[in-house]
Amino acid sequence: MKLTETKKVVGPARRVILACACVVLGLATTVSALALRLAVDDASHQAQQTKTLTVPAGKMAAMLVKKVTPVYPPEAKKARIQGTVELEAVIGKTGRVENLKVTSGPNELQTSALDAVRQWEYKPFLLNGDPVEVKTTISVIYTLAK
Repeated sequence: MKLTETKKVVGPARRVILACACVVLGLATTVSALALRLAVDDASHQAQQTKTLTVPAGKMAAMLVKKVTPVYPPEAKKARIQGTVELEAVIGKTGRVENLKVTSGPNELQTSALDAVRQWEYKPFLLNGDPVEVKTTISVIYTLAK
């Protein structure tokens, strides 16, 4: 602007239009950012709620806080039955065993293994600071002294 030029006066109608345009642009940006944030958070939250993570047995064994030793069934002991009962377990967000299924092992030892492992408790498994449900395998080994 030169010293000899006069200022151009912006009329009140233009001021209102410019102010409205700025407000609309600001609101649109804010709403867009919020919508994107909510969509990302919601997708992440849904993924955490619906997805059960599979965690290796060794990692979950390190998180065990309460372990009940299985009772060797007397009939199996008398018949000298030994072996490993493999279980598939779902550990809930609280660390409790919520679902348990036998995948292999001697029939005579399965009930004992299930009864004991149902009482086990783990530290909650955290993903991004939030507890999540996990699936793992548990091996219960039965051996007889010689």
